[in-house]
Amino acid sequence: MRLSDLMKATNNFSKDYIIGSGRTGSMYRATLEDGTSLMVKRLQDTQHSEKEVVSKMFTLGNVKHRNLVPLLGFCMTKKERLLVYKYMPNGTLHDRLHVNDGDKITKWPLRLKIGIGVSKGFAWLHHNCNPHIIHRNISSKCILLDMDFEPKISDVRLVRLKNPVDTHLSTFVNREFRVLGYAAPEYARTLVATPKGDVYSFGVVLLELVTGERPTYVTKAPNSFMGNLVEWITQLSSNSKLHDAIDESLAGKGYDSELFQFLKVAYNCVIPAHKERPTMFEVYQRLRAIRERYFDVI
Repeated sequence: MRLSDLMKATNNFSKDYIIGSGRTGSMYRATLEDGTSLMVKRLQDTQHSEKEVVSKMFTLGNVKHRNLVPLLGFCMTKKERLLVYKYMPNGTLHDRLHVNDGDKITKWPLRLKIGIGVSKGFAWLHHNCNPHIIHRNISSKCILLDMDFEPKISDVRLVRLKNPVDTHLSTFVNREFRVLGYAAPEYARTLVATPKGDVYSFGVVLLELVTGERPTYVTKAPNSFMGNLVEWITQLSSNSKLHDAIDESLAGKGYDSELFQFLKVAYNCVIPAHKERPTMFEVYQRLRAIRERYFDVI
């Protein structure tokens, strides 16, 4: 895609058009002359030549799944590295849980649907994609929602651009992919990305869905508690009070059994011993089993 068209569609990459920012770059809302809405990811330096990136993008364009954000095109120049995605009108899961009060996702069947859809996408990346891909940057901010609230995982292809040789077991470069509140405890020792590290990060997202709490700050915890969401969950579990973690707005509406099953799946994902965590495919299977009651809804 032409740089001039994308610059015009984003008003020269105006700050007012930014819909998300992270360590890999900023995402812009873009509108073409024909009214088509897009998202444009403006990457930070990938440390690859223009020719290398263009070659890789033609390959990465074939990484497709229902629960990945569709890549529509790209633009590479001497100074710019731009990826163009399909627009996701319902924004990020993070904002729908924690920011937009009037637009928060308050219905449990919809939260369950999102959890299952995302787990299916990650299971495909870990077990079916060739070569297998570790995301390394999982958070509720990297999960986007389309018009029907079908979840789409973003930033998948950026891992291949950043670390293209070995995507199944790879080291962090200056810890660039660590996200506060989501990084598995073993990363601090090894700085190595593994599938079980992704499972831990996704477990934090699942905890956000079932508790409604942010990963780094827990509103329901006592004022004396200074830990994060995982530490709070661990403390509740050790005191046999895990039920207390469930989002109060979801409880008592006929879903309590399913909520607790979901919570236990999430908790198993974030246990400290990485070898004891389930695989991403096992997570998907366990969440899908919970869905059976809501088949007609989801």
